[in-house]
Amino acid sequence: MGSTTEITFDIKLIPVFDGSSQPVAEWLEQLELICELSGIQDVSRIIPLRLVGGALAVYKQLPLEDRRKTEKIREALLRAFAVDSYVAYNEFIVRKLRIGEVPDVYLADLRRLADLAGGVSEKVLRSAFVCGLPSRIRQMMKAGARMESLTLYEVLGRVRAILVEESSSIGDEG
Repeated sequence: MGSTTEITFDIKLIPVFDGSSQPVAEWLEQLELICELSGIQDVSRIIPLRLVGGALAVYKQLPLEDRRKTEKIREALLRAFAVDSYVAYNEFIVRKLRIGEVPDVYLADLRRLADLAGGVSEKVLRSAFVCGLPSRIRQMMKAGARMESLTLYEVLGRVRAILVEESSSIGDEG
């Protein structure tokens, strides 16, 4: 007899989506990843189970045949709730590293906003990343090496190192 592996699936792993709780593209990506890892083939049957409020209303407006097509549901939700490219660009240019925020999260959000705005080069993304850092970190970065010669991920690594060094020196002073 062959061995069969049964995968259990907890629907509550997928957060409820109302259209405002989190970015729609992020929610869809999370939902699709959970379904993929759980072995669920027909995502269109799972999506409506986690929709509420305005998001559920958007789903209900779809023709019945489109409700059975993941791509049609995805398109409708993105049309209704995705950030407009002008708004995304504005958020991109004013985005700064927040107090207590990990630089990797800051970079991921910058990349998301850039993609929503229509995309930017790695060089522009690197510049925006550095410009959004607190001035003391920017100055340390510029003092250390030629910024243009570093890749985005090298810059990220240096920022991580500076933040770790700062937090450990604060702990030493206490």
